[in-house]
Amino acid sequence: MMYAGRKVLLIGYGVLGSELLVDLEGAGAVVAAILDDRYGEIDGEPRLLGPVAMLDEILNRGEVDLLVIGASLISASRINWVTRHARDRGLPVYVAPERSEIDSMENLSGVTRAPGIEDLFARSSLVVDRDRISEVVGGRRVLVTGAGGSIGRQTVHQLVRHGAETVGLLDRDDCLLHDVAVELSGSMFHDRFPLLHVDIQHRDRVLRAFEAFGPEVVVHAAALKHVATLEADPANAVAVNVLGTANVLEAASAVDVGLLVNVSTDKAASRVGSLGVSKYIGERMTVGEGRDGFRSVRFGNVLGSRGSVLHTFRLQAEHHGRVDVRGDATTRFFMTGGEAASLVLSTLAQEDLDGTFVFRMGDPVRILRLAQAVLDDMASDADIHLTELEAGEARHERLFAGDEQPEDTSIPEVFRVGVPPLSREVVVAAIGGLPAAASMDSEEARSMLAMLAESPETEDSGQ
Repeated sequence: MMYAGRKVLLIGYGVLGSELLVDLEGAGAVVAAILDDRYGEIDGEPRLLGPVAMLDEILNRGEVDLLVIGASLISASRINWVTRHARDRGLPVYVAPERSEIDSMENLSGVTRAPGIEDLFARSSLVVDRDRISEVVGGRRVLVTGAGGSIGRQTVHQLVRHGAETVGLLDRDDCLLHDVAVELSGSMFHDRFPLLHVDIQHRDRVLRAFEAFGPEVVVHAAALKHVATLEADPANAVAVNVLGTANVLEAASAVDVGLLVNVSTDKAASRVGSLGVSKYIGERMTVGEGRDGFRSVRFGNVLGSRGSVLHTFRLQAEHHGRVDVRGDATTRFFMTGGEAASLVLSTLAQEDLDGTFVFRMGDPVRILRLAQAVLDDMASDADIHLTELEAGEARHERLFAGDEQPEDTSIPEVFRVGVPPLSREVVVAAIGGLPAAASMDSEEARSMLAMLAESPETEDSGQ
C-alpha cells in the first residue's frame, strides 16, 4: 500500500480532510502534520499546526515523505502553489477527488491521485449545500434535457445521489442516451430513468415528452455550444439555442413545473458571437416566462468535456503534431464537470426566485499555459502554433456584462444579475418558427440574433 509507513502532511481538516485522516491512518500512514486555514477554530488535534501558508516552514523541517491535499474547497491556483513547493523538494503530492466525485467516505485514501490537468487549472472553491439540494430534488420527478452531454450526464448522476425519485433523460443522441442509462442502472430500460429521445427544436415532440413524464423540476442543458460550428452556420443557434429553449420553457409552463434551471455560459455576458448572443436570449426568455423558480446559471468552460479545449489540444497533438493557440495572451475561465453540475443543482436551491446566477470562478487561465501543460502531461513533442482569434471569439471572457450589477446570494461567490425579460411568444413570432430558422442564411441568422438580444423588455408571459 502506497501510504503504509509513510510520513504524510495532510492539507485540509474539514469534513473531507478529517475523514481522510482516519482512512490514511487505517492504511498505515503516519500523519505527521496537518495544515488548515481554519486552525484557530479547531481544538483537540495537536498535529494541526497552522494555516496552509506555513507550508514552506513545515517542508523545510524535512519530516514528511509526501503531501495529501484533502481540502474539498481548494482552488486550482492553491493546488498549483502546493504542488510547486513540494516538487521543488522532490516530494510527491496526492489530491482527494472533488466532493461531487465521491460516493462514499470509505477508502478515501484509495481514490487519491496525483493532481491532473483539471485539478491544476479548473478546481474551484465552490461551496455546495448538499442538504439543501437534497431537500429540493429529493423524492421529485426531475427532467434533464441534454442528459447525454457532459454537463447533463454529471447532473443526472448528482441528482441520483441527492435522492431524486425519477430522472427523465432527454437527448437527441440515442447513443449518448444509451450510455448514460447503462451507467445509471446497468440496463437501457429502467422505470427510474425513462428515455426521452427528443430533439428540442421540435416543439410538438418536446410538449409531448413533458406531458408524458410530468416533471416537477427541469434542468435545461441541451444546447449547441461550440463557437466554430455556430459561426459557420448561425441558423443552428437560432433553431436550437433560441427556439429549442423557447420550446422547453413553453412545455415546462404547460405542465406547471415548479423549478427550472436554464444552463447558460459566460459568453452570454460578453455577447460576442452566435453562441453568446443566443444564450443571452435564452436567459432573457427564462426570466420572461414570469414564473417563480425559473432561473439561469452562467459559468465558464468545462475543462475535459467533449469538444473542450483540453480535448481539442490532445487530439491536435496526437494526430497533427501541433497545438493551435489563439494568441499568447488569450484567457478563459474554467470549471470541472463535477463542479459545473453542482453549481446547476445549487442554482435550483437558491433562495432568490429568478434571475441569472453567476459563479465567480477566480483567475482566468492563459490558454498558452494550458496548452504547454497538456503537452507536458502527454510527454508530447508537438509544437505550439499561435493563431489569430476566429470569428465569434473574445480574447478575454468575462462573467458580467458592463450593464449588469451583480448582487450577493445565499451561496458564497455566487452572484445574481437581473436580465431584461423577453417573451418567448415575441421571439417565436419574430423568427417565424423552425422552418424559417432553418432556411436563414448566415447574415439573416446573425441579424435575427442581434435584433432579439437588443429587443426592449417585454411583459412576463407567465400566467
